[in-house]
Amino acid sequence: MVSINALLAVVPDAIKGAMDQDTLEYLGDVIADESDPAAVREAAEPFLVDAGMSESELDAMFSKLSIGATNDASSVTSSSSLPPSAPDAPAAAAKLPQPLALKDGACKPASMSEAKPSTSSQKPAAPVSQPETAPSKRPASGAKKKAKAAAMSTPQVQAYSQQSRFHMETVTTLSKDVDLKNVNVTVGDHELLVDTRLWLKAGCHYGMVGRNGAGKSTLLSVIGNKTLVGFPENIRTLYVQQLDVLDTDISVVDAVLAADSELQKRMDDIKAIERALQSPKALKEAIDAYIDRVGNERIFLAQKTAILRSGRRGKSARAAALKAEQTMLSSIRSELYSNGKTDADVAADILTTLYAQLDETDAHSAEAQARAILSSLGVAEEQQDKPVSLLSGGWRMRVALAKAMFVKPDIMLLDECTNHLDLAAIAWLQDYLVALEDITIVCVSHDRDFLNAVSEEIIRLKDKQLSYHPGNYDEYEQTEDELRKKKERQYASLERRREHVKKSIDNFMKHARSTNDSKVLGQMASRKKKLDRMAGLDKTEDGKRFKISYWAGFHDTMRPELKLERAEKEVDFSIPQPEAMRNSGPLISLKSISFAYPSSDSGKPGSQAVLNDITMSIMMGDHIALLGLNGCGKSTLVNIIKGDLKPTKGAVEQQARLRIGHYTQHFVDELSGEQESGL
Repeated sequence: MVSINALLAVVPDAIKGAMDQDTLEYLGDVIADESDPAAVREAAEPFLVDAGMSESELDAMFSKLSIGATNDASSVTSSSSLPPSAPDAPAAAAKLPQPLALKDGACKPASMSEAKPSTSSQKPAAPVSQPETAPSKRPASGAKKKAKAAAMSTPQVQAYSQQSRFHMETVTTLSKDVDLKNVNVTVGDHELLVDTRLWLKAGCHYGMVGRNGAGKSTLLSVIGNKTLVGFPENIRTLYVQQLDVLDTDISVVDAVLAADSELQKRMDDIKAIERALQSPKALKEAIDAYIDRVGNERIFLAQKTAILRSGRRGKSARAAALKAEQTMLSSIRSELYSNGKTDADVAADILTTLYAQLDETDAHSAEAQARAILSSLGVAEEQQDKPVSLLSGGWRMRVALAKAMFVKPDIMLLDECTNHLDLAAIAWLQDYLVALEDITIVCVSHDRDFLNAVSEEIIRLKDKQLSYHPGNYDEYEQTEDELRKKKERQYASLERRREHVKKSIDNFMKHARSTNDSKVLGQMASRKKKLDRMAGLDKTEDGKRFKISYWAGFHDTMRPELKLERAEKEVDFSIPQPEAMRNSGPLISLKSISFAYPSSDSGKPGSQAVLNDITMSIMMGDHIALLGLNGCGKSTLVNIIKGDLKPTKGAVEQQARLRIGHYTQHFVDELSGEQESGL
């Protein structure tokens, strides 16, 4: 074993002097009972580097430590150790130990000893999807290259915000407001948000705008998935995304019920225990799975609180988390099996508890509520029991909206929610969202009319910052246009005044040099100072005269510079011109075509008619729009034109040299699964 005294014996005095007593005490707890010098180096290296130790000095020091520890080596493995206390710096955060998947599907949190200390208080890492374990030895260079290549292929999303020294996000409150400062979101090495403010008022409806690729969907994702470090735990969020409700064989109503994860976990426990009542072995396994789920959830919450809290509260929280790791599962088991209870008695108690929890949430009417919501969205009763994979894109988006309505979140995040919806469904959704008063909505949409009807405030994501503007989208554009014109007028006026003063200075300087008048030279020095003061705004935003006392800090100029808004770069793309056809006739001809899908009940072809006796011709240069309700057969007709489907009746004729490009409604879904780059 390597003790803190053995480690400090080989540390240079200058490095020891740069480390405070709290760091040394914590480091002693981390390396306690460690026998492998490589594991000790893994834990101690960040602190030694921060104290000013170079890589070569580290190698020399740990080589000495390895020689001294050879005689004391043992097979003792590293025991659970406490994570570092979260520092008091504003933007401090740490990696959370993540759940491990068990064979029975339960969630097992990683040990507190597996949480690596964060070496930076400014750029903390957000929770990651894979658990981290302390390696037994330093990886070879080849392993490092492979790990780096894997990391480049799947960029890690990091999201964190400024933390208070008391970490109030670990305390449950009744407030539904969100006000996070210094929010940062990065994807790999690419920064999307940098030190901005996330401010969501309870019950307010926001429309979010920004260029494609600016990070709107990523921001909504880290909020909805609760991976934004510092986001309040008591606020319930639901993210309805562009790619939601993909191909799945579960029924439509089950997909909606699965949106409530807490309800679904309890229902799964009830089904598993009731199904196993006739088999003692299966009942034992079902009870063990329930104990694992409940215990590991409590352990994970204790670990999360321990990592986020600091100071004395952090110390007690880490002690509670360590105790939970060691005793939580056994304490739950002893509580359930008290007074000599059998497996049957324990199963009865668990079912009683689960049914009581379902009664508190009115879960017995959940299916009826889900079916009522689906019916209000126009999903027929016979469709509600069919697999989601049979639905078109528009109907899948309605299922996604039904999930959001079923959960009843505090914050509803809608990402391109009008995609694939027909006009009637968009109108219904618009009226529904406007009527919601107690739910905060953040909506990303490229539908101008939809944003005008739904939004009460606009959030603009530009230049890695979030700005907030009252009113709907039209009011936002009008205000921004007026502000831009005002700044342009101010800038033009300022430039004219500066040019006038500059010319007068030049003229007087020529006169002073020719006459050698020192008095005029002194006046010119005063005018040059005046010219420097004219480099920025002479009035504040509220119209008051600017004073230097209003502008705190150190600056290169005497006044804030007047910055004009840069015009956003226009999107310019063109479709290449096709080669000329040899024939001048129609490119595609449809002659009395009909099409019907096989019924899911009978399996007979042609039992669900979609298209009937359609005749049309497409000529060179035609621009054609297909309009219709969701599910009426628009995509089917396009697939027949392209040749992916064959009509059940009629014929399709194409020119021999015809080439067709097809952008499908699920193209983004398919592209998101590609591992190669866009090139």
